[in-house]
Amino acid sequence: MTLVYFSIMGDSISSIVGTVPEGYRVHYDYENMQKNAIRYISDSWWAKVITHFGGRICVNNSYAGSCVAGKHPFSGNSDKRTGLLHNGNVAPDIVLVYMGIKDFGRGVPIENKNPFWKNPLSFEGAYSLMLKRIRNNYPDCRIICGTVARTYHAKIPNWQFPEDFAGTPLEDYNQCIRFLAQKQKCRVADLSAKKIYYETLDGTHPTLIGHEELARGWISCLTDIL
Repeated sequence: MTLVYFSIMGDSISSIVGTVPEGYRVHYDYENMQKNAIRYISDSWWAKVITHFGGRICVNNSYAGSCVAGKHPFSGNSDKRTGLLHNGNVAPDIVLVYMGIKDFGRGVPIENKNPFWKNPLSFEGAYSLMLKRIRNNYPDCRIICGTVARTYHAKIPNWQFPEDFAGTPLEDYNQCIRFLAQKQKCRVADLSAKKIYYETLDGTHPTLIGHEELARGWISCLTDIL
């Protein structure tokens, strides 16, 4: 049986100490792991997904605080990020892309304000660049893009996810992900359409229960795809 290697293109939600490239920022350091009842790397959503499908992690390319958009070396569309999904001579068979919540939270404009469609400062342009660069670097991999799931608060029962946090509705970002994935022959893990919610303590980052809920959503989507 051929071993399948997964790489993750993510942000703080997927970043956990001991799993990311050297110099990357993580959200789940030992303190935040403890706060969220996370004890092991295997508690992360992506580890659960990879284990479920009998795969192995290649690279967890997740940088805490990163948007897809931007000209920073750690922006999701950058050459640095999109070219670091392999481990030595091992290239990923599948790349799971789960980014966009930071762009939503910071109000990154969806569309370009100039005639250059590949503008990395817009979500549309940056996401397109990210997918194209991943495809150019790893032409044989399958790229699966996750739409952004909503959250709930573990300690505030009446807390509601902000559908329009910084001027642009979340579904506009998710629709952009769907459109660009289809345009570039990638697949979509449509967590939003499946109405996946996961538990947090801060509105963004999954707790142990949240990682389990997010993993179940991904597994449900990937079962249809893989």
